This record gives sequence, structure tokens and C-alpha cells, in this order.
Amino acid sequence: MRAVQLTLVLVALANPALATDGVLEINQTCAVQTGCFAGDTPGFPVTITGATGRSYRLTSDLLIPDRNTTAISVTRRDTSIDLNGFEIVLSLCQSLSCLPIAGTGVAVLAEDVLGVSVRNGSITAMGSDGVRLGNQARVSDLRLRWNGGDGIRVGFGSSVLESNAYQNGGAGFSTSLGSTVSGNTAFENTSDGILVDAGSTVSGNTASLNGGFGVQAVGGSTISLNTVYANGLSGISASSGSNVRGNTVFANESFGIVLFGTASYRENTVVGNTSGPVNGGVNRGDNYCSGPAVVSAFCP
Repeated sequence: MRAVQLTLVLVALANPALATDGVLEINQTCAVQTGCFAGDTPGFPVTITGATGRSYRLTSDLLIPDRNTTAISVTRRDTSIDLNGFEIVLSLCQSLSCLPIAGTGVAVLAEDVLGVSVRNGSITAMGSDGVRLGNQARVSDLRLRWNGGDGIRVGFGSSVLESNAYQNGGAGFSTSLGSTVSGNTAFENTSDGILVDAGSTVSGNTASLNGGFGVQAVGGSTISLNTVYANGLSGISASSGSNVRGNTVFANESFGIVLFGTASYRENTVVGNTSGPVNGGVNRGDNYCSGPAVVSAFCP
């Protein structure tokens, strides 16, 4: 009888944990001891090949042994990962504050894979980026802290929404062409708070006390309704063809706004920035500027 019971237990451990809604489970036990589903073997990273499904959910924290270990690796497009409020964390930082230290590990890695989404949880003290996804990615409701690289890095045509990047070793959020970054907070990251490539939208974010630019955008981007405070370089930098509108830009260490070529600005409040309010660009009106270089209700 005991032999039969042991066999049943081993079979249960070898089979994927499948919720009634068809979502596959990932947890510390299956990650380390048995493999979590078909295509995954014991030990990190948990490998998602899509052989057993497209939708996955954490049911415990994942404790990563060192900064060179990746937690989850995805090779199947259109995969959805719900962290379910749990944390992917370097084990020694589970209950302690840590500094961002460089390594190669990533919490969720799908760099060359289309359409991966990650949401709803915390990522702490990976050696490289917190999340690194390919094109058409969607990342939402994450808290990223003390990672050695960027908090979130995604490819073309992606969305980064309602997430918080805190004290990461690179940028808080970094995206490629044609992406949307909205409703996020970037605080005390070593490099830029938000860095986007051409043709992107950056709206409704807060970028404060980052070591580089608060928001840096390549040409043809829209930067609107952001609060950009006390960053180590200029508050907002945007290349030709960009539209910078309705932002509050205060107390940054260089200019409030730096624009290149035909980039334009309107309806911004730009006050108290060390080198002055605005450098370059086309003034389209209704801005309020003051600071060491210009004390006026008008911007240059």
C-alpha cells in the first residue's frame, strides 16, 4: 500500500499543476524539485516552451540563488504570466534591503519572443534586467527594485503600464520603437527614469530623482502630462518631431526640457531647473517657465 501511495505522489509531482481555468502553476517546489510542466526540468530557469499551454500563474514566491540565475525563460509567443501578487527575488534580499549589483540573471526573459505579457507582482535584485521581453510585449502592475540592469526592457510596439521601478542599476523603463509607457513611477534609478525609442507615447508618468534624464525620447514621440522632478540630468529630452505637452518639470539638475530640431513644446510648467527652463525646440505657447536663467512667465 505504501508503495502505491508513493507512486501516486511521484506521478502527481511530475504532472503540471493545472487550475480549473486552464492556467498552469509555477512555484518554488516544482521549479527546484520536479519541473513545473512538460518541457521544463528541475532547477532554474523555469522554461516555458508552450507545450502545455499559454497561460501561467505563480502560486508562491520564487527564490533565486544568485544574481546570474534567470527565474523564468519563455520561448513560446503569446504567453501570459501572472505573478499573482508574488515576488521573484534574490533569496538573500527576501527580507533585507539590497543594492543593485550587476549579473546576468533576469526574472522573466523572452527577449526574441513576440507577444509575451507579465503582470501583477514584484521583482527584486536580479543581476540584469527585471523583465526583458521582445516585440509586442505588455507589462503591467509590477514593482521592480534593486535589479542590476533596467527595471523593464521591452521591444517594438510594446506597452508598459502602471508599474513602479525603484533603485534599479540601469533605467527604470526602456522601450523600443512605437511603444506606450503610461501611468508608471520611476524613482532613484541609476540611469534614466524612462527611455523610449522613436514614435512612442509617454503619458501620465512620474519620474523623480533618477541619475540620468527623467524622460528621454527619440524623434516623433509624444510626451504628455508627466511629472518630472529632481533628476540628475535634464527633466525631459526629446528629438526632432516630438511633441512635449502639459508636463510639470521641476528642480532637475540641468535644463528642464532639452529639445532637438523640430521638437515642440506647449502648456508645460518648467520651474527651478538648474541650467534654465528650455533649451532648443519650437515654442507653441502657453508654457510657464522660471529659473536661474529665465525668470518670466514666458519660455524662450
